[in-house]
Formats: sequence, structure tokens, C-alpha cells
Amino acid sequence: MSRNKIIFIILVFLLAGYLIIKAVTLPPLLKTAKLIEIPEGANAIEIAKLLKEKGVIKNTKWFLYWTNRYQVQKKLKAGIYEFSGRTCLKKVISKLIKGEVSLVKISIPEGYTINDIGLLLEKKELVEKNAFIQYAREKKLEGFLFPDTYFFPRKVSVEGIASTMFRRFKDVFEDIYGEPINDNNFKKIKEIVTVASILEKEAMYTNERKIIAGIIYKRLKKNMPIQSCATVLYALERPKTRLSSRDLMINSPYNTYKHKGLPPGPICNPGKDSLQAALNPRTTDYLFFVSMGNGCNQFSKTYKEHQRAINLFLSSNPQSETPVLN
Repeated sequence: MSRNKIIFIILVFLLAGYLIIKAVTLPPLLKTAKLIEIPEGANAIEIAKLLKEKGVIKNTKWFLYWTNRYQVQKKLKAGIYEFSGRTCLKKVISKLIKGEVSLVKISIPEGYTINDIGLLLEKKELVEKNAFIQYAREKKLEGFLFPDTYFFPRKVSVEGIASTMFRRFKDVFEDIYGEPINDNNFKKIKEIVTVASILEKEAMYTNERKIIAGIIYKRLKKNMPIQSCATVLYALERPKTRLSSRDLMINSPYNTYKHKGLPPGPICNPGKDSLQAALNPRTTDYLFFVSMGNGCNQFSKTYKEHQRAINLFLSSNPQSETPVLN
């Protein structure tokens, strides 16, 4: 047999050996991402069987061998994990040790109400909408669920979501307020958050929010009704582009056209800019404002000026949302 044939046969055997080893050790291919729950209290053997059954690992013996060798069998954490493509055994084990559970990214926009948040959470398949709304209302959390981007595990409770959002609110508010929230100052803080929630709905820009905050506080001091259309929309519990005179007569404590003072509580969950504006109102001679239909407001000192602004901007923007203070 020639030398070249011997070399060729050796190479064939080496290639065959490589392919066999590769076939044995190559992780399974998951064509689509899979969410796999590792139950609380599951031991290494049970976890290995589950991963093998779900197609994440190829061999339970190798899983148990390596977890035992590195003494991590009791460090594998429960939770819902996401696996996709080919995940090498080392990475699978590392993921379970670190507890890298699957998380859902969710961004809560500023100005969302409890209802809005509940709907968004349900769309993300985190919790049932009505369960969240009921819990948040019972705990009186409107206004105190901070709008931000969150990462929640797939298996999360209503309480877990609400408490996370409230803690975020608490951190942000206490930072700008300068003192912790407690029973002694909560009444005052609730009033500030209520004003901030109105600002969130009435103005797009921070500079205008401070002016509107000044107008609201001035009206309260003069014992004038706030007359915020945003509070009426909250009472109606449905979106409208324009409020009718009948809408303004709705029998609700949130109707600031009929009732003087602030509404019973916040009408949405305001962001940091609105909270800061409520804490730092700008003193001006203005007592009225009307939406210009382009995201800005026209401010007026007298009722006569205000009526001219209403006639100008409402007639030119008949379909726009037009929060008006009279």
C-alpha cells in the first residue's frame, strides 16, 4: 500500500472520528426559542431530564457529570429560562447557576393611567389586565406607578409589578422632593402628584408645565375651580377629541368644572418632568390657557383675552384635543 493511500485512510478515520465526536457533543438545535420552567425544589437529575425532554441538552449523563464535577448541582436556580438555537452545555449550566431567567422588557409611557398600564401588561402576556387594575385601584396607586422601562420575569405577579413601579416612583420622587415619603407628609405629596398628573395631560413641554402649575396653584388660592378638561376626561373613562357642554356636567368628584379644589387623586401616572414642575411652579400673571392644537398652549391674563384665544384656536382646530381653563 502506498504512502499516500495510508495517509488518506488515516485522514478518513480522523474525519470520521471527529464527526462522531461532533455528533455526540453538538448541542441540539432549537429552531424556535423555547421558554422552559425549572420548578422550585427540582434537583439536578430532574432538571437534566427536563432539559433533555425539551431538547435543550442531548445527554443527561454529561449534564450530571459536569454539574457534579464542579459541585454546582445545588446551585441551579428555579425560574423560566429562554433557549434558542444551539446552546452549549457549559452555557446551559452557567445560565442556570446565574439564574438568568427570561425577562420581558416593557416601557410605560408618561401619562398612562392604571387602565392603560393594565392593558399594556396584558398585551405583553405578563398579567391579566383586570387583575392588575383591580389591585392597583384597591391600593390607590394611580399617580404612584412611575412611567419607565422595566424588565419583568415571565412569571411575575400583579403585586410584584405594582410594587416595583411604586418603589421606582418613591426613589424618583424622594430624590427631587428632598425627604422621604411618610404618613405625616403623604397628604401634601398626594396633592403634588395630583397637580403633576394634570400637568402631564395638559402640557407637552416642561416650560409650559411650570406655567400651568402656577396657574393651578393661583386658582386654588383664589378659590376658583381649576376647570381642567383632563380631569373630566378621566371621569368619563373614555377618550374624546372634544368635550361637549354635557360632558362638562358629568357628576363626578373628578369634574373640576363643577367642584372647586383638586380632584380626589391623580388622574394618571406623571413622569419626572411633571413632578418637578408641580414642585417648582412658575409665578406669572396668567390665569387662563388654551391648547393651540400644535402641542403648545396660549396663556392669557384676563377672561376677555382667554375668550379671544378660544375663538381663534378652537375654530382653527375643531378636531384637536383642547384642554381649556376658564
